[in-house]
Amino acid sequence: MIEKGWEKRAWDMIYKQGKVREAIEYLDQIIEQHPQNDQAYAIKANALNQLANDTKQWDYSLEALECAAKSLQVNPSNETALFNKAWSLVDLGKPREALEYANKALEVNPNNVYAWYNKAWAHHLLYEIEEALNCCDKMVQIDPQFAGWAENMKHRIENRQFPKHLTRFRRQQE
Repeated sequence: MIEKGWEKRAWDMIYKQGKVREAIEYLDQIIEQHPQNDQAYAIKANALNQLANDTKQWDYSLEALECAAKSLQVNPSNETALFNKAWSLVDLGKPREALEYANKALEVNPNNVYAWYNKAWAHHLLYEIEEALNCCDKMVQIDPQFAGWAENMKHRIENRQFPKHLTRFRRQQE
């Protein structure tokens, strides 16, 4: 039997305690006990994406992509898995594919701020400036607490700033 409150515990480990690796180990235990638990795979994808961004080791993005895919095999409408698949694809320099999954997440939940954020990144990487800025505005309309994220993203878009690991991708698009 899965422990009550396991999801909150996993999210807290990732974002409140900053124990991403421990969260991944914890989620592995949940998955081992319940291999059909789509949400455990989805949250693990999130943790792996966070670890990729924290460490700048993009192999974690590939692993996150695999976890999101496993989640979606069980539940094709898992919005956490969908927006995490989009996040992985953005980090791997595949913005067209990322848009597909961000849009799928938004079909499930049009108010998913994280899906809008990943969609903004995908449009930014594709030099679709107006669309990227509109996604930022939508984030703030949904939840004003994301104004800081949106402003940071708008600054990157307007100044054509890309993360270093996507510089190679950016040059291919120019």
